[in-house]
Amino acid sequence: MDDKAEPKMRASDVSVFYGDKKAIDDVSIDIPTKFVTAFIGPSGCGKSTFLRTLNRMNDTIPSARVEGQIELDGEDIYSSGMDVVQLRARVGMVFQKPNPFPKSIYENIAYGPKIHGLAESKGELDEIVERSLQRAGLWNEVKDRLGESGTALSGGQQQRLCIARAIAVDPEVILMDEPASALDPIATAKIEELIDDLAGRYAIVIVTHSMQQAARVSQRTAFFHLGKMVEYGPTDQIFTNPLEERTKDYITGRYG
Repeated sequence: MDDKAEPKMRASDVSVFYGDKKAIDDVSIDIPTKFVTAFIGPSGCGKSTFLRTLNRMNDTIPSARVEGQIELDGEDIYSSGMDVVQLRARVGMVFQKPNPFPKSIYENIAYGPKIHGLAESKGELDEIVERSLQRAGLWNEVKDRLGESGTALSGGQQQRLCIARAIAVDPEVILMDEPASALDPIATAKIEELIDDLAGRYAIVIVTHSMQQAARVSQRTAFFHLGKMVEYGPTDQIFTNPLEERTKDYITGRYG
């Protein structure tokens, strides 16, 4: 993978305000294609807030204001001409708590492709559903129960269903906000395996509380503290030889 390749997403001087409170302070970062980038840092440091700027999820919060520029393939995602629905198909989001729709497993996956006109026939839709569930490592577990409700699955299966739902609309970037923090260790291991499998296909950004998880699944790590991005670099370097004292303190458990 070429480090010098054009980044998939580029954030320049991004700040986020909730009313008068500054939650993110002047963050610039390039998100590379086909890598997993982890955002780490103590609770409340702004990593999830920053993640949500990458597909304009903060638009849903009335008091939120974003300054600076974020580009997807060189296009400003906050420009007035940007179709936000289309943006969120290209930059999918998987949340901390699995949130399947109260519909069948099949409909959970088929919903997005239907809305975006990605399938012209029932056969094509069936193919998208099967392919998405295959990629999310869930097909063999649910193929005989596609008519059952998505909410009837276990927590780990629900989270993989939500990942399959994100994949179904053919995204370029997948954002994951602590995707395994509500799951048991076995389900967590499956989600991590899945992230590994998906890594070469999409640009993936994961917010995680677990430094061990960041070390296992990512190739790039950004350390956030008090709304600022303190350090960003190759994961192994951040964990073994960080440049900043504050990163070192966090990694070695002196605070956080």
